[in-house]
Amino acid sequence: MSWFRWGAGRSEPGQTTGAHMRRALHLVLAGDLVAAEAELAVAARLDSSSFDVYLALANLYRARGEIGRAIQIHQNLLLRKDLDPLLRREALLGLALDFRAGGFLRRAAASFAELLEVDPQNQQALRELERIRVESGDWEEAIRIRRRIGRADPATPQILAHLWTGLGRERAKAGHEAEARKTFRRAFGHDRRCAEAYIALGDLKFRDGKVRKAIGLWRRALPLHAAIGGLLYPRLWEGYTALEDLAGLEAVLQERLSSEPDDREASIWLARVIVRQGRVDEGLAGLRRLLDRVPGFLPGYAEIGRVLLQEKREAEATKAFEELLDRLPIERQRLHCRSCGTQDTELHWRCPQCGEWDSFV
Repeated sequence: MSWFRWGAGRSEPGQTTGAHMRRALHLVLAGDLVAAEAELAVAARLDSSSFDVYLALANLYRARGEIGRAIQIHQNLLLRKDLDPLLRREALLGLALDFRAGGFLRRAAASFAELLEVDPQNQQALRELERIRVESGDWEEAIRIRRRIGRADPATPQILAHLWTGLGRERAKAGHEAEARKTFRRAFGHDRRCAEAYIALGDLKFRDGKVRKAIGLWRRALPLHAAIGGLLYPRLWEGYTALEDLAGLEAVLQERLSSEPDDREASIWLARVIVRQGRVDEGLAGLRRLLDRVPGFLPGYAEIGRVLLQEKREAEATKAFEELLDRLPIERQRLHCRSCGTQDTELHWRCPQCGEWDSFV
C-alpha cells in the first residue's frame, strides 16, 4: 500500500510500530495532524501487514479534509481477502464516513446500508444514515431507522416526534391536510412536549381558517422552550389581529413576561401591541425600561426609532437611531448548540452542523 507519503518520517532504532502509533495518537490529541501522519507512515513502513495503521491513517486523512486519499485507503483495504471481519466492518464504516464528509450522500447511504446488513445494530451507522435521510427529506425512512435505534438512545421518543412533524409538514405542503393532522398526532404520541408539532399543527389550523384553535396550539408551545418567542410571536400577532383582539395578545405577552422576565422578544412585541392600541407613550416607556436592563439590546433602539417615526416625532427618532448606531459593535445575543457549540441567532430544532435534536439554547 503506497498511497501516503513514505518519506514523511523516520524511525529511530528500537522503535516499534506500537510506539509510533501511540506517538501519533498524542499528536492527534495535540492537534498536530501533519506530524501524526508522519508517525503513522513510519508505523506502516515498519509493519505493512498492520491494518490498524492504515485505518488510523485513513481516518486522519478524512480529519484533514483529504477525502480522496481516505477513500482510496478504505477501498483498498476492503479488497483484501485476508481482512478480519471486525476490521472489514470498521473499514466499511470509514468508507461511508469518507463519502459523507465528501458530500457523496448516495454513496454514503449505500455504504452505511451495506454495513448494517452485516452489523444491524451499529449505532453510528444507524444515526449517520438517519441524518442523511433527514437532510434529503426522506422522513418515512428516517422514522424507520430511528425505530431501529429505539431504546439504545434515550432521546428516541423526542426525536421521533420531530421526525413525524417533518413528515406532517411535507404532507400538509402537498395538500394532504387530513393525513398531515394524523401525522402530527403521531408526533404527540411520542412526545407531548414537542413544541415544533404544536406550531406545525397550529399553522395548519390557521390555514383552514380555524384561528382560535391555531392560537390555542401556539400558546401551548410557548412555555415549552425559552427561545421560542421568535417563532411564535409573529404567528400570535397575525392570529389575534385576525380576531381583532390585540388586548388578548397583550394579556398573553404579560403572562409570558411574568414567567420569563428576560424574554426580550416578548418585551418588543408587547410594546408593539400597546402602541397599536393607541397607548404610544406607554409602549415607549416599556421599551426604555427594557433598554435600562439590557443597554446593548439593539432591536430595542430600532423599535423605539420606528415608533417615533410613525408618530412623526422625527427629532426623537433621530436620537434613538443615533443611539443605535453608537452601539452597533455590540454583538446580538446568540443561541448555541449544546452538542457541538455551533452558534446562530435563530432557533433550530435540529443543529445544522452536528444534526442533534433539541440542542439549541
